[in-house]
Amino acid sequence: MAVTATSVRKVFAGLKALDDVAIDLRNGEIHALLGANGSGKSTLAKVLTGVYQPDRGEITVGAARVGRIASPSHANQLGIAVVHQEAPLIDSMTVAEGMALFRGYPTAGGRVRWDRLRDETTALLRAFDVDVDPDRLAGTLSPAERALVAMVIALDQVKTGLELLILDEVTASLPEKQAATVLDRVAAVARAGTAVLMVTHRLAELQERADKVTVLRNGRVAHSAPADAVDHKTLVATMVGPHDGLAAPGGAAPSDIVSRLWATVSRSGAGEEEQGPVLQVRRLASRFMRDVSFDVRRGEIVGVAGLIESGVNELPQILGGEAQRQGGTLVVGDHELPRRMTPRAAIRAGLMLLPVDRLRSGGIGTLDLTENVLLPELGGFWHARSRERRVMEEVIACFDVRPPHPEALFGRLSGGNQQKILLGKWLLQRPSVLILEDPTSGVDPNARAKMFEALADAARQGVSMLFFSTEPEQLAAMCSRVLILRDGVVATELTGGDLDQEIISQWSYA
Repeated sequence: MAVTATSVRKVFAGLKALDDVAIDLRNGEIHALLGANGSGKSTLAKVLTGVYQPDRGEITVGAARVGRIASPSHANQLGIAVVHQEAPLIDSMTVAEGMALFRGYPTAGGRVRWDRLRDETTALLRAFDVDVDPDRLAGTLSPAERALVAMVIALDQVKTGLELLILDEVTASLPEKQAATVLDRVAAVARAGTAVLMVTHRLAELQERADKVTVLRNGRVAHSAPADAVDHKTLVATMVGPHDGLAAPGGAAPSDIVSRLWATVSRSGAGEEEQGPVLQVRRLASRFMRDVSFDVRRGEIVGVAGLIESGVNELPQILGGEAQRQGGTLVVGDHELPRRMTPRAAIRAGLMLLPVDRLRSGGIGTLDLTENVLLPELGGFWHARSRERRVMEEVIACFDVRPPHPEALFGRLSGGNQQKILLGKWLLQRPSVLILEDPTSGVDPNARAKMFEALADAARQGVSMLFFSTEPEQLAAMCSRVLILRDGVVATELTGGDLDQEIISQWSYA
């Protein structure tokens, strides 16, 4: 047995994040850890890697009973490696330079031996069967390549025998095919005799990969058994709990989430329907896009899919003012947006981006929930504490944010709760077009259902949306039509009977 934890308890400010949790991680097995956001998955991973120390409980690594792991460095010494969702790479540095930040630069006479650094990095990448040029800038790597390099960095930190590899939502933001590439490497690590703990929300990844599954709910173990002993429907029900209904995307009962939010800031309904498109994109050009044109009408949810090299990752950044276009026009209503557009200009025009990187680009981790939600219009809440309190109570209640404390730091929330807060922030602004960049990446099924409920209500209230997703089933369920980008253009538009996840997948990845 590689690593065991028994009776682990961790309390934050009186709240039990982990309550008598036990888990057995065996050599050569892939053990999946599931649970809703806030269930304790990340806390358990941090206890096993020395980021947090448990208030009670015991950990055994190999034959050594260590009690608790004192630090990440101590975890590495014990043979525990962790790969996080965000690769520890700097975009403006080469792969070799980024890896040297962790393993050290080879020097001679006070100078860096660049040739030796390149050779050592090449040898290390080859040892783990990762085909990446060490001279490439990290910013040019695909998400899958970044994940593989991150895994090599993590494994290299373990200088003695590798006991446990922890994957903390590593594949959450990867397209399905790229995720499979990473998981194949992980399977190879397991076959070599290492225990693997895979924290994930993608139940499809468990098929033919996971040997055992543990589900946490409210900080306790709700299920632990061999992976082939339970189906996905039962797993989801176990994750959510007996009293939390999980609505399918697009299948939720009508709600009044958006009208309730708008009422707190004295915003009325959407009014009469405009005759023309809300958003017109004409001959948009960028690094990967060469001629992208489409319209979005009032209250539409339009899906967008395609391979990374098609420009699908650039489009939301350009629309949100985070990146500049090389050509083409953008018109919101009857207002043409400037060629060099800033995020501020995009927001003022009614284009609001919910980015995939919620912590780095979406919110500010060191500010509390109130400050994050009200940031777009702080002036409107100057000396208006009762109004501020009323708005935050409604946002927290509508989206079931946990913990329900406006003063909680944004960076301390789970990924799903961060995403719900950001969605509430932008819906409060009553956008003309809400741009959703893989909005459910790393989000548990319960939080996802709440978000879909809000998006469906926003569409009924007249908010238009562009829904970028790597999950074809979500596009099929939520969208009235789906645009497929390929070779820098809109290759096809899927509607009606073609809004099927298999057809979307074929067009997107063929």
